[in-house]
Amino acid sequence: YGGEEFAVLAPETDLRGATTLAERLCADVAAATIELPDGRELSVTASVGVAVKGDLDRAEKLVAAADEALYEAKRGGKNRVMVADPQRETATTVSA
Repeated sequence: YGGEEFAVLAPETDLRGATTLAERLCADVAAATIELPDGRELSVTASVGVAVKGDLDRAEKLVAAADEALYEAKRGGKNRVMVADPQRETATTVSA
């Protein structure tokens, strides 16, 4: 994955649980501040793409769906969670 991307695997987690986890991750990242050596504070946000196994029976499909949802989240703005819809091959906004 790219320098600013990572994956979280949550076995035995359904769509609702995965979405809740993603929203909590976004909120925690947005609430944190980083103090730089010169005393300035920096804040960051995260965008998350969520996919659950369901119809995505192969790891490659699952990763591709999550990746597409992530890029939809990035295109939609900052601090956003998007859920992959494998039937429609699109992503749905959950939070912004």
